[in-house]
Amino acid sequence: MTLLESKTTRRQVLKGAVAAAVLWTGRSLFKPLFAQQSGLLARPVAQVPTDPTDALWGRARATRVPMNPQNLVLPRVAEAGANEIVVRALYDSDRLGVLVEWRDAHKDTDLGTVLQYRDAVAVQLPEDPSQSVPAFTMGQEGNAVLIYHWKSDWQFSPQYDVDEAYPNMHAAWYQYSGVAAGEMPEAEDYLSRGRKEFLTAAAVGNVLADPRAQESIGPVQKMRAEGFGRLEPHPDQDAAGSGVWADGVWRIAISLPRKQEKFRLADGDSLPLAFAVWDGSRDERNGQKAYSAWNTLRLGAVPAVERKRGAPGWLVPFFSSVWGAIIAVLLGALGLDLWRGRRHKKEQRGSGEQ
Repeated sequence: MTLLESKTTRRQVLKGAVAAAVLWTGRSLFKPLFAQQSGLLARPVAQVPTDPTDALWGRARATRVPMNPQNLVLPRVAEAGANEIVVRALYDSDRLGVLVEWRDAHKDTDLGTVLQYRDAVAVQLPEDPSQSVPAFTMGQEGNAVLIYHWKSDWQFSPQYDVDEAYPNMHAAWYQYSGVAAGEMPEAEDYLSRGRKEFLTAAAVGNVLADPRAQESIGPVQKMRAEGFGRLEPHPDQDAAGSGVWADGVWRIAISLPRKQEKFRLADGDSLPLAFAVWDGSRDERNGQKAYSAWNTLRLGAVPAVERKRGAPGWLVPFFSSVWGAIIAVLLGALGLDLWRGRRHKKEQRGSGEQ
C-alpha cells in the first residue's frame, strides 16, 4: 500500500488543505493579534513627564493598539472615530506615565454651545490584579477596575465658554448669579458670588457641573467601576496629565501612582491595560466610543525566555505570506485529486459487481 492509498493519509491531507486555506484567508487577522500580544513596555526615567510634547517620550517604545467600535450594548456605535491608537509608557520610582496618540481631524473641546461633545481618552486597569482579570467592559461585580479619564473640556473649557462661542450675544440680568446686569455670568459666579442652589448639580457635589472641582482635580479624573452603570468618581484623585492637539493628532499624557490601594506595581511586574477613545465630532459620548481589549504592560525589559515563548514563530508569517496561498492551492488540488481517484475506484468496483 502506497502513502497516497492510505485512508488516514488522505484524510490528513484534506485537513491540511483546509487548515492552510483558513490560515491564508485569515492572514489579515494575525497582524493585529500578535501586535497586541507583543505587549506594552514601560521604560524607566528619572521623572515621568506630564507634558505630551516632552522629549522623554521619545525613549519609550511605541506600540499600536487596535480599537473597536463599542457595539456590544446600548448605546452602541457601528463605526467609531478611532481605529487605532499608539501607546508609549515610562515610569519612575513613584509613578507610571502613559502617552496615548490617535488621529482626529477635529479638536473638540468647546462645550459652550448646544450639542457639542468632547474628545476624551481613558486608561483602564484592574483594581486588584491578584484576582482574575476583570471583564474589559468596565469590570464586573466584585472585580472592579480603575479608570483614568482625560476630558478635553476639563483642560480647555476656561478658554471656550458660551460667551466665547457667541461674543455678540446680549446678556440680561441674572439676579442670583452675583454679577451685574449686562454681564454674562459664568458657572463659578453662582458658586462664589451668587446663590449656588441655582446651579443645582454643582450645589449637590456633581463635579461634572462644578468648574472649581474640575480645576482642583485637573483634566484627568480617576474613577472606579464594577460593570456597566456602576461608574463613580474615586475618592482619591491622584492623577496628573495634559493633552495637546496638533496637525490632526491628539497626544495625551496620563500619570498615575505605581502604588494603588490594593497593589503596588514593582519593577518587572505586568499589568493589564485597556483603552477607550471618544470622538466628539462624531457625537460619541458615554458608551458610544472606541475601545480596546486588555493589553499587557510590563515595567522594564521583557525576559528573553518570555520573548521566545510569546513569539509567533515562523509558521504564522509563512502561512500568511504568498507561500501559504501556494501551499493551500497545492494541497487543495491534491486533496481533490485523491477524492476523485477514490470515487472512480468505487465506481469501477460497482460496475464490476454488476
